[in-house]
Formats: sequence, C-alpha cells, structure tokens
Amino acid sequence: MSSSRLLPSQIRFRRVRLAIARFAIFLMASGWAASALAGEPHPLDPLSAQEIAEATSVIVASGKINRATRAAIITLAEPDKRRVTRWAKGNPATRRALAVLRVDGETVEAVVDLATRTLESWTLVPGAQPPIESSEWAKAQRLVKSDPRWRAAMRARGYAEYEDIFCESLSAGYFAAAHEEGRQLLKMPCYDVAGARNNIYARPIEGVIATVDLDAQKVINLLDEGLVPVGAERHGFDEGSIARLRDPMRPVRSAAPAGWNFNIDGRMVSWQGWSFHLGFDQRFGPVLSLIAHEDGDEMRSVIYQAHISEVFIPYMDPSPGWSFRSYLDAGEYGFGALSSPLVPGFDCPDGAVFIDATLSTPAGGSYMRERVICIFERDTGAPLWRHWEALNKVYEGRPATELVVRSIPSIAHYDYVIDWVFTQRGEIKVNLSATGIDAVKGVAVGNMADPGADEATAHGTLVAPGLVAVHHDHYFSIRLDFDVDGPINSFVRQQLTPVALPADNPRRSVWRLQDTPMPVEGPLLAGDGSQIWRIENPTAVTALGHRPGYQIQGHGPTSLLAPDDWPQRRGAFSARNLWITARRDGELYAAGAYPNQSKGIDGLSAYVDGEPVTETDIVAWYTLGF
Repeated sequence: MSSSRLLPSQIRFRRVRLAIARFAIFLMASGWAASALAGEPHPLDPLSAQEIAEATSVIVASGKINRATRAAIITLAEPDKRRVTRWAKGNPATRRALAVLRVDGETVEAVVDLATRTLESWTLVPGAQPPIESSEWAKAQRLVKSDPRWRAAMRARGYAEYEDIFCESLSAGYFAAAHEEGRQLLKMPCYDVAGARNNIYARPIEGVIATVDLDAQKVINLLDEGLVPVGAERHGFDEGSIARLRDPMRPVRSAAPAGWNFNIDGRMVSWQGWSFHLGFDQRFGPVLSLIAHEDGDEMRSVIYQAHISEVFIPYMDPSPGWSFRSYLDAGEYGFGALSSPLVPGFDCPDGAVFIDATLSTPAGGSYMRERVICIFERDTGAPLWRHWEALNKVYEGRPATELVVRSIPSIAHYDYVIDWVFTQRGEIKVNLSATGIDAVKGVAVGNMADPGADEATAHGTLVAPGLVAVHHDHYFSIRLDFDVDGPINSFVRQQLTPVALPADNPRRSVWRLQDTPMPVEGPLLAGDGSQIWRIENPTAVTALGHRPGYQIQGHGPTSLLAPDDWPQRRGAFSARNLWITARRDGELYAAGAYPNQSKGIDGLSAYVDGEPVTETDIVAWYTLGF
C-alpha cells in the first residue's frame, strides 16, 4: 500500500420495499458534548467515571485481587436485549460492569451489579490472554533494553546508548510453539528514533525481535537475523520536513449557516426520520443501537445493534522477523481504547458536534479521551433524486444530504477513518478508509536496479531507499444485529438466474430472480454470480403484499490464506463475505472474545453450529476487506 493514497471501501444497507414517509423537519443541535450526559442513564450508555470507580471498589472489597492485578477492560456488561427494547425513560436501567482482569497470571471476568454494588460473578477463563494495555508498553521496553542479549545485538550494530531506540509492543499471535502456551507475550522490534520529529517507524533496526513474557517480566527469546543497514533518512511527515509543498488551497468548507438538522437527546440521535442510540466501547469504538426510521406515527426498527467487531491484518512476509505479524486490532488493542482525538477542520468539518469518551485504566481508574466521535451533515454534491423530462423540458430534483458519525482509531501505523452514514433514501452506509503510514522492513537495497532487489521485494514494494512496505491485507467484520420491523427475521439470497426463451420468441434469453432462503447458520461466499442478500421480516406484510426488508449491497475480497495457517485460523471470518448466525447473548466477537494469542477455536467458526435462521432473531456479519 502506498501511504499517499486513501483506500476506501464501503458497504451499504438499502431499504427494500419498505414504505417510509419522508418529510422536512429541522431540529437544531447546539452546544452538546459528552459532559452533558449527566442524569438518568440509558441501559446502553457507556459506563461513567463514577460507575467505573464503583465497579473497582466492589472488586477491591472482594479480596480476590492483589497489588499486581491489572484491569485490561472495565466496560458495560451486555444488557438483556428484551429489557433494553422495553425500557422507557423514568424506569431505572439495569446496569452492570464487566471487568477483564489479569490476576496471578490468569484471566478473570468479574461482573459487578452497579445497582446493588455487589460482585455478581467471578469467572476464570483458562488459557485466555487479555488485550494488550498501553501501560505495558513502557514496562516491556525497559525489560528489552536491560536484556544482555539485546544489548549485545545493539552493540554489534554500533549502538552504545539506547535512549534513542524505541521498541514497539506487538501481539505475538499463536504458532503452536512450546514457549507460547500459557504465557502473556509481546514481540518487540525496535527503531532508531534519533532526531525523529514524528515518524518513529522510518529507521527500523531490522531483524532483531525480543519476545517478552509480561507475567514473568522477562525477555524469554531474542531473534537476530543478521545485520541490515539502518537508513539515515528520517522521513518526517510534518510540513517542515518536506522540501516541496503544493501551494495552499483556497478554503473549501462544509457549513450549516442556519444550524444542523439533527437533534441529540442524551445519547439518542435523530435526523430526517432516523433515530439511534450512540454508545462507545473500549474494544469496538462507536456502537450504534436501536436504529429505527419514522413511518407516519410509527418508529419502525431496522437494526438493534451495529459495530465493528474485529479487523484482521495478516502480513505476507514469511521471514522469522515478520511472519508472526498477523494482527486482530480490535480484540488485541481496542478500537475504542486507541481512538484518536478528532481535530476540527481537518478530521471533521468546523462546527461538527464532538463527543468525548470515558475509558478505564489498568489500575481501575478512568480518564477522559476528548473528541473521539464527531457527528455532522454533509452535502454530497449529487442529487438525492432528479428527473428531466425531454418532452416538455421540465426538471424536478432534490439535493442529497447525509448524516455522518465518524471515528478514527489510530493503531500503530494506521489511522482507520470509519464513517457510519445515514441517507435520506433510508440507507445506512459503512465507509471505511485507511490512511497514516506504512509498516516498513529495512533492506540492503536502495533501487530496483541494485543486486538482490528482486529477493528483497519478493513480499513487498520498495518505497524508499532501504525500505520495503510489506504486502498485507485488512479484513473488517461488521456485526449487524438486524431487527427489521422486530426481532423475527429471515435471511434470503436472491440469485439472478438466466432463463432461455422458446424458439418462437424474438428474444433468446432473460433473467429472473430466484429466492433461496437460508435455513441454518453459515457463511456465504459471493462467488461470480449476481445475487442479492436480504434480511426480511416474514411475519409482516406491506400494503402491496411484500415482505419488508433490507438488502446488503457490495461484495469485497476475502482472504487467500490457507485454512490451516495459524493466522487464518484466528481470523477465520475473513474467508467469507458474509456470515449469518442466530443471535445469542455474548456472541459479539468475530474472532472470539480473547483473540490475543488465541488458537482460532472461538468466534464465528464456533458460533455457526447449525441453528435455524428462519423466523428468528438473526445477526449478519459482513466482511469488508481490502
């Protein structure tokens, strides 16, 4: 991938035969932020700082932890769906906190009832490794820099001091090696950051990887593949580091001079007939729930809950220093935990509404991350609808405006621009772009004409003298708990089937739609044929006798890795375009609840076990890849 290109991909959910009245009502939002969320919480609201403190207090009072205990996550425990959909203002919400703890080398799930302030459950999760905490990065770097084997490797490369060396904390994956069982591991490549203004990845000290056991607090292995020259160029990306810049552009801005057309009440957002609850999770980032659309006096449900569930990023270099790099960023690091503060006028339009998030710390405290979500409208510059009648030269048209909910998690090199987009057509779109900078491998080649260039670039592209950007993929699993006019739904695949016509017909062929209901859970591969994927309510009928539904539009690439490759086992969801499952509590994670160092036996491949998916509550898991 070239860091100068924005890589977009999208899916769209299109309304199918669902009559929704459109009308023009303008509701203005002003001066709203997360700090204004005090008062009665919704059952799906993220935990407040006070609730995190209460959960920590209950866990400490239980006597089950010690001073070395770390809290990887303290978040809202999944509430009962039936209670949520029946909840109304004025009724106390049932709220519980889920804490994922590391206690004496074991992973524990603690659930706290926040109303009664009691420890509801304490569950050991054998073999599970929690997400990687940012507080562990500095500890792991100190361990690496104090290891005599690592120091010897650095001296061999001309380094006598280590202050200007940064060691990155990477997830280790799983490869059935004996030293991996039961250990909480990090893989630590290092970079020369002397004089670096912002790009800390430009000068890799290639071929040296330390493996750190976080529980034992020691380096258990050091890989040294031999000397590779460290480049001199720092490749800064600030304006002061770039010799030639384009002339500044005249400002082009999106503006709403009369105010926005959306309204926010607590965490409920409404716009042009749409309404939804906007939550936030340390693992998933933004979580959109109770998505519904107005139809006359009725709010018709579309999706109970939607969020990014996981992303799988396997790199394609088989060398020892790179072959382990196959990340599951949401479960190993956290899209919410690493959501970056959004900058007005750059990341989001000036005047957008920004939302802060309360996140937990490994010590059981909390802190505020500012501006992790922005909400704004945009003029698409295209017609919502138009027609020009040539007969009498009459034109009629409407401009299109969209509502955007944006977040940008920044995980190491990559910044993922994630947009949930609502349209006036009754569509929901997920637009996802990757920007940031590339992960590069140091090589002893400066030009493709140099000896050894073909070998050095067998698994990547030379992007600068001495630096190869390694080939890799990104596969996102988007979890969509559909509730089209209620929770009783079915999945139907419509295929465009060619039909040969009789000899006496002047046409030779046409195509027709053939419905194929999906009876049981399973994955789907788009294949070469044209087809439509539809979630419909088989118990409801429109005025014309159709079944109301939504169709999923867009089929992207799937993984090319072998099914028995350890990274592919862990990211198994990426092998198919779509998965359909019966909804069950707790099944939220495409690659399993604990993907860090997992063996690939959990997640979607385990969720699919033959349950029926007709006339029941179903979940669609869409794979968006590039």
